[in-house]
Amino acid sequence: MTQNHDIDPPQNENSGDLAEFDPVPVRMRHNGWTPERQMAFIEALAACGCVSEACRAVGMSQTSAYKLRNRSDAAAFRLAWRAALDAGVERLADAAFSRALHGVPRPIFRGKEQVGEYRHFDERLTMFLLRYRDPVRFGKYMDAMIAQQPDEARGVMFMRARGLLEDQLESGNADFEAHGFGPSADGHEEGEWGEDEA
Repeated sequence: MTQNHDIDPPQNENSGDLAEFDPVPVRMRHNGWTPERQMAFIEALAACGCVSEACRAVGMSQTSAYKLRNRSDAAAFRLAWRAALDAGVERLADAAFSRALHGVPRPIFRGKEQVGEYRHFDERLTMFLLRYRDPVRFGKYMDAMIAQQPDEARGVMFMRARGLLEDQLESGNADFEAHGFGPSADGHEEGEWGEDEA
C-alpha cells in the first residue's frame, strides 16, 4: 500500500481547521458517510473527544466510523481524526485545570430543599496536575527525598525561641511547661535545660 506524503496534518487550533481535509471518496448515499457528515464527525470529535459521542452527533455507528478510517484511501481522514482527539485532550486538560483552581459546586440541602452550595476542591486532582505539569518541582522522585534543614536555619530558630523565652521571663508570663521545662513524668521538677537536677 502506498502512502501519500503530500498530506499535511490538519491544524488543531479550532474545529473549523480540523474539518479542512479531503473526505474519503464514498458512494453517495443520503444515510452514508457523505463528505459533509465526515466533516461534521471530525468537528464533533474535536469538541467532545469521544468517538461514540461524535458518531451519535452525526447519526452514524461507531463500527462504520472505524471501517471508514481503516480504508486505504482514508489517510487524510485518519490524520483529521488524530488531530481532533488531540484537540479533545486539550479541552479535557483545560477543564481539569479549571476544576482544580475553582472547584466544583456541590449543593447543600436542608431536608429536601436546596439552601445553598459550596465549592468542592479535589486535592488528588490538584496533586496529579502539579506532578505531571511541573515534574521538576513536584515529580514522583520528590517522594524519596529526605527533607533536611540547614544548620544555619536550626540556629536561627533556636535564637528566636530563646529570645521569645527571655521576653516572657522579663514580663513574668513565661509558660515553662509549653517550652518543655515543666514537671517530668516521675513528678519532680526538671533542670533549666530539661535534665534532672542532682
